[in-house]
Amino acid sequence: MNIKHGDYVNYQVPEGWIVEENDELTTVYNNDGEGALTLSFYTIMEMQGTLDEHISIMAKKFIDCNLIKLHSSLILDGTNKEKSVLYGTGTTQDNWFIKIWIVAKCPKVIFATYHSEKKTSEVKIIDKIISSIIFN
Repeated sequence: MNIKHGDYVNYQVPEGWIVEENDELTTVYNNDGEGALTLSFYTIMEMQGTLDEHISIMAKKFIDCNLIKLHSSLILDGTNKEKSVLYGTGTTQDNWFIKIWIVAKCPKVIFATYHSEKKTSEVKIIDKIISSIIFN
């Protein structure tokens, strides 16, 4: 199912999944699933360095504020020339699994998190949703 947010981004969600949207926040989940994907939409007003540096700072602030323990260093995927993607996995204070992505094409940024009690194969479906993001 093709989802359009505003006039600047499209992404694909599997049939049967639920999408709850408002202007700045979208939640995507499967009623029979393990967790939920949350997408927050931003416009960069003041760039802090390069786009890659800016999204790295965003991620660090989120991780620090939420006391997330990363499993390994964040990864900046430079394989796609149409968008920058930074991602990583970790554990929250209550020992829940979390995966974080920041997908950006200046000046637009999508901050995405997938949260579940434990890591399951559902995260592979969420990865496909994130990889389907296209900025118009």
